[in-house]
Amino acid sequence: MKRIVLLALISIFDFQFSVSLAQCPEALMRYAKRYPAAQEQDLQKLLFQDTYGPGHLIKDSASCARYIQDEAMIMELPGVSDFPLYEYTLCDSNFVRVNLRVIKDGGISLRQLVSAVLRSAEGMPQPDPSQVKHHSPAFNEAYHPHYRIVRRDIFEKEILPLINR
Repeated sequence: MKRIVLLALISIFDFQFSVSLAQCPEALMRYAKRYPAAQEQDLQKLLFQDTYGPGHLIKDSASCARYIQDEAMIMELPGVSDFPLYEYTLCDSNFVRVNLRVIKDGGISLRQLVSAVLRSAEGMPQPDPSQVKHHSPAFNEAYHPHYRIVRRDIFEKEILPLINR
């Protein structure tokens, strides 16, 4: 856990995001405990997601739906992934990572998730392409993440009630 905290602090100096990891040590410690295999780039990805949301991935509704559907079809069987059904992004929690299992398990429809992702991308600033991060191979191997980013208010109003029923 000390390694990931140190990596996170290093990240502060390398990237400019809307939130500083130094402002949210509790959230950082929870993340480090939940994902001990996480690398520096996984923390950078989380900060990126909280700042920019899903906008950099969205071209149009048809491609968004196709991309989600294709990924949902190739996912592991439900319950195999060690990734939660949903989790808030790090410090500001502007967004939520919504596991695609919610579609495969019948919690929400593809249409509902696509709509939420598209609306979450509206009005978001576009990042410099060099800032876009991907999960590290270690993170992918350990947790098998398959999710989409949804704005917190949309998630809590429209998706969370369907997951909790």
